[in-house]
Parts: sequence; C-alpha cells; structure tokens
Amino acid sequence: MNRFLSPLFLLLALSPVQARPLYSEQGPQQAVLDSVRFDQKIGAVLPPDTPFRNARGERVELTALAGERPLVLLLVWYDCPHLCPTLLEQLAKAAAALPFDPGDYSVALVGIDPRATPTDAADLARRLRERHGRTVDGWAVLTGTEKNIGTLADRIGFHYTYDARRDSYAHPAGLVVVAPGGTVSHYLLRIESRDLRLALLEAGRGKLGSPVDQLLLRCYQFDPQGGRYNLAVMRLLQGAGAVSVVALAAMLVGLRRRERP
Repeated sequence: MNRFLSPLFLLLALSPVQARPLYSEQGPQQAVLDSVRFDQKIGAVLPPDTPFRNARGERVELTALAGERPLVLLLVWYDCPHLCPTLLEQLAKAAAALPFDPGDYSVALVGIDPRATPTDAADLARRLRERHGRTVDGWAVLTGTEKNIGTLADRIGFHYTYDARRDSYAHPAGLVVVAPGGTVSHYLLRIESRDLRLALLEAGRGKLGSPVDQLLLRCYQFDPQGGRYNLAVMRLLQGAGAVSVVALAAMLVGLRRRERP
C-alpha cells in the first residue's frame, strides 16, 4: 500500500466516526438531550414579581438587580459535577480580568433545582469566595420555587429537564447579559473576558446584541452502569474526529502531489 495512504486508512479505522453509537438514537437518554437547548431571546424582558431567595434567605427580585446597571445572569445546578463548576470558573476568571469595578454590574446565579435551600446557596457562595476571593464579592446566589425558576427559564429560553432515574438535571451552558431595566441583550455560550466586557458595555448603553452561533454545550449525567460518557459528549468527540480525518487527508494529498514529477 502507498506509504502516504496507509496512515490515512489506519486513522479512519480508529476514528470515533467509525465507532458504534453508545446509545440508541431513540433511547431515553436521547429524549432527554433533545429537550435541552438555549434559545436566544434577545429583547425579552425579565419576568416581574418573580422573587428568589439569596444565601441569607432574603427576597430578591432580578428586575431590581438589573434596575440601574447590567446584570450577568446564569442558571446553574448547584450539585452539577460536570459543566457548572467549569462555567463558574470561567466566569470568575473573566470577571477578574474586566476593567470594571464590581459595582458597575451585578451577577446572579439562580439554582435550577427547587429543592435547593438558602443554606445550599450559602455553601456555594462560600466555595466561590474561597477560590476567587474579592472577584465574587456581591454575587447573588439564589434559590427559588419550581414555578419561579420555570418562569425565568422560559423567559430567557433556557430549556432543561430533570431525569428522575438519576436524580439529575440535563441543562445547557451559557449566560445571559441583561441591560439596565431588565431587557435581555446578549447571550454568551463561551465565556471570555473580551466578550463579556463588550456585552456589558453594550448592555450598559441599552444596545441589543446579535444571536451567537457557537457550539452548544449540554451537561448530562455520566452513565454509571456502562461506565460511558453521554451521547452529547460522544457526538462532540465524533465531530472532532471527523474534522481531524479531513484535515489529515488534505495534508496527505498535498504531500502526494508534491512527490509527483
């Protein structure tokens, strides 16, 4: 076999694209994943009269937090073992690099599990302070009722679902930037300081952003029975494998052409 083509055939044989799917496309896990998405409802207004509770048990209205300054809003699962800790880590690092004072904008983390209590919120706030110090001063860590959480999630297009079999939540990742007055202005599905800075500046001026076209990350529980990752992660790996194969094939074809007299 041609010495240029044999590595390509080997890579195709080992590529994740050729792997047998871990789960049936019509299985229950696929149904859960299909229900998870993040619709970008730019221009939507935060629901009024939808209170939450902070880590001290005090009533908090998101419309009040976004009354006179931009608000960074995240819906998170406090017990998430996968995506939420990474998301919060990215936000804290991005916030630390911003050229703003903490009082120039607000941050609210709303738990999507209605069973979470202010004590759980206080525990998350404590862990954030221990890791990120003053960067997270003033962040509102909130809990709410199932009705109010659902109302907020519907308003900003955050579609998640509860998997009773695993007692876990499948949910998307990303944040919403809200302009003063409570209007949704920007979505960030990948959190970087530059993008967050621009979104806050535009939100502060009342300017609405445009929908972002990025890979949607979805968090879903690791399969403890089969010791396998979920279908969303496998699809991401398969896509990356396909891109790698195409790139390598193009490189090998180019080398082959150079060899020709």
